[in-house]
Amino acid sequence: MDDTLALPRLQQSLRRLQYLVAALATLLLVLAGMTGWLLLQRNAPLHADSISTQRLQVLDDRGVVRVQIGQDADDDDRRSPAAGLLIFDRSGVERGGLSTFDDGSTALALDAPLGMGDARLRDRAGLRVDADGSAQLLLTDNLTRGVVRLHSKGTGGGMDTFRWDMSNGTLHTRTLTYDGDERSQRAFDP
Repeated sequence: MDDTLALPRLQQSLRRLQYLVAALATLLLVLAGMTGWLLLQRNAPLHADSISTQRLQVLDDRGVVRVQIGQDADDDDRRSPAAGLLIFDRSGVERGGLSTFDDGSTALALDAPLGMGDARLRDRAGLRVDADGSAQLLLTDNLTRGVVRLHSKGTGGGMDTFRWDMSNGTLHTRTLTYDGDERSQRAFDP
C-alpha cells in the first residue's frame, strides 16, 4: 500500500470529521439555548389576543373546578339550553351563575350550599330578564318557596311578598305597586 496516497485521504477524512463535530457542537448549543429559553418561559404569563374553545374551566390549587364558562350539557335539567358562567364552591358544587338561554331570557342565580333545603332546587336569589323584556328578582327560603319578588312587566311593576299557609294549602300574596296595595290568595298542593 502506498503511503503517499493514504495521507491525503486521511487528511480529507479528518477535515470531514472536524466539520461534523463542529456542526454537532453548534446544534447542541442551539438545543441547549432553546431548552433554557423554554424553561424560563414556563412561568411567564400567557398572553393571547383571542382564544376559541367550547368550555373554559378555572381550577383551584387542589384541581377543583371553581369557575366554568361554556354551554350546558345536552342532558342538563334547565328550563332551556343555556350558555354562560357557572361558579362552584371549594367542594365543586355549583353555587350560582350567569346564563343566556335559548328561549331569549337571561338569568343570574345564587344558590344555597348543598344540604340547605331541597338539594334539587337550591336557587335562593335569582335575577331574570325574559325575552319580552320583563324582569324579576326573586328571593326564596330554604324550602324553595318564594318570599319576596320585585317585578316589571310592560310599563309597570311592583313588589310581591308571599306567605305560604302549609296547613290549608293557601299562598297569600301582597302586591305593592305605585298605584296601591293588593292582596290575593290561591290554593296550592302542599
